[in-house]
Amino acid sequence: MKKFLSIIFVVSVLITSYSCEDNLNPYGDFKDRYVLNCIIRGDTTFQSATLTKDYVVDGFNPFSNTTNESVKGATVRIWSGNDKVALMRDTTIARPEGDPYKTPYTVFYTNNFQPDASIPLSIEAILPNGKRLTCSTTAPAPLSMVSNSSDKAIPSSGKDYVRFSWSTTQKDPVFITRLAIYYYKHGGGQKTRNVAVVPANYVQYDNTWVPNYPKPTSEMGYSVDMKTISKAMELISAGDPNKSNYEILACILEVLSLDPGLSTYYNATARSRDIYSVKLDETDFTNINGGYGVFGIYMRTYWVTFLDHAYIQSFGYVPGLKE
Repeated sequence: MKKFLSIIFVVSVLITSYSCEDNLNPYGDFKDRYVLNCIIRGDTTFQSATLTKDYVVDGFNPFSNTTNESVKGATVRIWSGNDKVALMRDTTIARPEGDPYKTPYTVFYTNNFQPDASIPLSIEAILPNGKRLTCSTTAPAPLSMVSNSSDKAIPSSGKDYVRFSWSTTQKDPVFITRLAIYYYKHGGGQKTRNVAVVPANYVQYDNTWVPNYPKPTSEMGYSVDMKTISKAMELISAGDPNKSNYEILACILEVLSLDPGLSTYYNATARSRDIYSVKLDETDFTNINGGYGVFGIYMRTYWVTFLDHAYIQSFGYVPGLKE
């Protein structure tokens, strides 16, 4: 009994001592940490990057901060190989209405940098206080369409699906795919170009067809059922009885190839691949030396697939390209 009372006394003293500590800080010691984010696009000469730093708020709501934590006056440069270098200038961009921050975005950019495939790529940011953030990667290798296992037209003769295959020399690649139907809508003496994205499949919810888009994959190919393509074709003119106002051009498959940094980022932060698993916490990921953030590059590849005229006309539409 005396031993039990002694334990209660010790616990009571500990609780009292902690409750009397006025300077208890749930955040710990604060240290300045800087974040560099830059995703290079391989299909354009325009590139951008952002530099920010972390911050502390009075309460527990991170969105209560209204101070812009962007870093200005840094020297940011990117280079590819040994001879292609670009210095990124800083500028400001107005924030949308309702944004908690009242000052404009600070963005670093260049209009004169387009990397080549399979070439080493680096970024360096030197902050006004002398701190240096760096990262290096390699641009993805080019993709080649595998003709004997890729369909040239939609629909493909004797099949209820279409299949596209490609090859690359890149190790452990990750791809993002998008199949889309390009078309013109005529009306009022004008025509406007539109794009209808074809999902991996549709799920019917009540009276609505909800698209389910493809996830990033390491497979060197992509397949879509014809019933999904037909549903996308049907929804182009949903609610419009004037089907002949729609001029269908072609289907274009777009494949984004991610570099090793973005591939690792996806694999580190991707949610569960099945409906039976739940992710309870966020994964911290960085590939920036001297700080935090993500640096990477993706290359974009297109393939055009033609739509059969009879198939287009079965929806009441008008073919826009010659067979």
